[in-house]
Amino acid sequence: MRKPTYNVYVTQEIQPDPQGEKTTYWTKVGVAFAHNSKPGLNVMLTPGIAVSGKLVLLEPRDDSDAPQEVPLG
Repeated sequence: MRKPTYNVYVTQEIQPDPQGEKTTYWTKVGVAFAHNSKPGLNVMLTPGIAVSGKLVLLEPRDDSDAPQEVPLG
C-alpha cells in the first residue's frame, strides 16, 4: 500500500484561558492520497467516526513532530 500524501485532522479551538491563550486540540481522523495521474485527492476517514468542523491536511512527518491526538469532549 502506498504511503499517504497527507494526514487528516479535525481541529477544535477551546476558549481562551485566563492568560488569553486559545488551545487547539488536534485529532487524527484519516489520511489522504494524491491521484496518480490527475489533480485531486482521495480522503479516507476512519470508519465509524463522526466528523464535523474544520478538516486540516498535513504532510506526514516523524511521529515525534506530529500533532498529538487528544480526545474531544
